[in-house]
Amino acid sequence: MCESEEQKVMLEQHVDRQRARWGVATALSAALFVSLPMGAAAQETHTMRIQSAVASGAMSYEMLERFAERLHAMSGGQLEVELYSAGAIVPSPRILDAVDNGTLEAGFAWPQYWAGKHPAASLFSNTPVWAMSGMDSLTHLSWMYEGGGLEMYQELLSEEIGVDVVPIFVTPSGWQPLGWFNTPVESWEQFKELSYRSPPGLAGEIYEEAGANVTFLTGEEIVPAAERGVIDGAEWLNPLEDMSFGLQDAFDRYYLTTVHQFMDIGEIVINGDFWRGLSPQLQAMVRTAAMATIVETYNNDILRNAQALNTLRDEHGITIEPTPQSVHNALMEAAGRVLERRSEENEFFREVVESQSEFARTTQPWWGEVLRMYDGLSENAVIK
Repeated sequence: MCESEEQKVMLEQHVDRQRARWGVATALSAALFVSLPMGAAAQETHTMRIQSAVASGAMSYEMLERFAERLHAMSGGQLEVELYSAGAIVPSPRILDAVDNGTLEAGFAWPQYWAGKHPAASLFSNTPVWAMSGMDSLTHLSWMYEGGGLEMYQELLSEEIGVDVVPIFVTPSGWQPLGWFNTPVESWEQFKELSYRSPPGLAGEIYEEAGANVTFLTGEEIVPAAERGVIDGAEWLNPLEDMSFGLQDAFDRYYLTTVHQFMDIGEIVINGDFWRGLSPQLQAMVRTAAMATIVETYNNDILRNAQALNTLRDEHGITIEPTPQSVHNALMEAAGRVLERRSEENEFFREVVESQSEFARTTQPWWGEVLRMYDGLSENAVIK
């Protein structure tokens, strides 16, 4: 078989996979719609209450609002979304349980919020495997949707944790800064002396493994803790989201991207009974609206975080600096030890790490080279 024929076969196989994934739902929904009496499909409506783990001023919340608007338009009002801010019905760490038991139809958070139930949860949002292999956040999405990641995550929730929910990924974040301080951070040894708010889950465990002095706080607790002197530094999410919590009022130095959370992606977890009560057509609309919101989030993430960074520097007088290389090195060395230890302790954790590592090895020759080219262009940019 010649090269062009091989490429044609590969393309046809990819199309077949997509048809298998989406075509069945579309066909079933069409059949269901036709079989219903005139007007019956339009009469059945559903309301999905989603409690967010973030406040209403955050960009993630705004993306959820746009998701809700998109779903309303697509369904013609058959599926309405009611959004609730963090803590409105249940505390954020209890969102998964509340969705599972039906207190909520759905909830928005990040997989690492469930790390207390299973250590592998964090691997589906901010795994260190991509940073360790020189890959990026788009690699994670590719693994999730084309490399079996989404199926493994459903297995984690259903079989390992034991909750009846359906995960829908919706808001990615491409990178996260080391964060906020009032004293210069020039080395890892200096960083270790500071009291630092780190994220929960795997990222926090990596900081601890590296010898950092960490504490875990919600976003709302960061500024009060800094004002009381409980912490010397903190990270949250990105410049735009950080500003919504007022971190620029408690700190005067901001250190940019590091490897502790090389990417992150928020999810909507939907109660299993509620999901099964939706027609295949409405289920397909939810998935499609979520995919559109992923693209919209990336679009906004690039521009609005750049604008926020300029605002922090020009209007708030924040000193903005790159994170020292020694911090990256210490965290990556610690990440390797944590992954190895957790893989020995838990078989499912090991299976996820192996799946991600194999995906990285498969995609490195192509996508890794593309990323290296972009790195070179950035270092030697003509337009500055």
